[in-house]
Amino acid sequence: MSGNNRTTVSSPTTNPHPSRPLIHQVRRMFVILLVTIVGALALLAYFQRRLIYHPEITSRMTVSDFGLDRCGFDVTVPTHDGLDLYGWLVLAKSSKRVDSNNLGQAITNDRLVVLYFPGNAGHRGYRMSQLMRLQSLDVHALLVDYRGYGDNAGHPTEAALARDARTVWDHLTEKLGVSPGRIVIYGESLGGGVATRLASELCQGGMIPAGLIVQSTFDSLVAAAQFHFPYLPVSWLLIDRFPSATRITQVTCPVLSIHGSRDSIVPFVNGQRLFAAAPPMSNSGVTKKMLTLPNTDHNDVYGGQDTSLMIEGLDRFFDERLTSTNQEPDQ
Repeated sequence: MSGNNRTTVSSPTTNPHPSRPLIHQVRRMFVILLVTIVGALALLAYFQRRLIYHPEITSRMTVSDFGLDRCGFDVTVPTHDGLDLYGWLVLAKSSKRVDSNNLGQAITNDRLVVLYFPGNAGHRGYRMSQLMRLQSLDVHALLVDYRGYGDNAGHPTEAALARDARTVWDHLTEKLGVSPGRIVIYGESLGGGVATRLASELCQGGMIPAGLIVQSTFDSLVAAAQFHFPYLPVSWLLIDRFPSATRITQVTCPVLSIHGSRDSIVPFVNGQRLFAAAPPMSNSGVTKKMLTLPNTDHNDVYGGQDTSLMIEGLDRFFDERLTSTNQEPDQ
């Protein structure tokens, strides 16, 4: 056969522009992806707070329910948004029993008042040992549960806890008449984030507390969460961040940090970073102090091998603050 009879196969013409149906499909996929991401973030925003806050909800708790009748009082603090926050005030061991109507008179004597912010679990009933230890050191102690904890209504968030903390401070200073210079702000674990923010804001406003104690707490909740969830991008997903290392730079009152070197919840290095961020000295010339508990984990500060060491450190800090406060006029 002749070689002139060849069959020519033409290649299909490629359309450089996608068809309208394809554009619609891409747009639809984009919208679905966007809705999915937004929905996932909304779910994460809801559930992450369940990972952060672990309240135990119960019926109304009074001091008599826990055997604190002889030294304790029930306290109610109204919030800015219409809630009632319940808590306890435990008087120092040297205080005389007074009527609840004269409570302000009982705590404006020559003793310090510890404003205690607890960790993220349970309710104030689980802090009986802390309250009684503080009482034995002859300081008054006020613990008002967070919203959503114990017998309190509401839902905890970083912003809400910060507003409530300031409300409790105002209740203590304005309604009960305690001088700011006689109040030591004490934060345990998550409460360290609440306490540091309160102390920072007060110091910036010129209302200097007697001191700030941070126990078993973090430099930021982001850093603590990253330790427990190393494969998640918590640095941009976390809503309640508690950046304490940034806030403590504005704290001008004396600072005491307490941390167990075996802490498995908030690693010791987190406490070290927070302490390093604090000013080296208060505005009154008191050097910051860190008390390391070598045999202590996260939840045995008040009942572990180093409890006596911790109590000695607290007692010394309180004595120094009380001596300093008694030498200065009330603010």
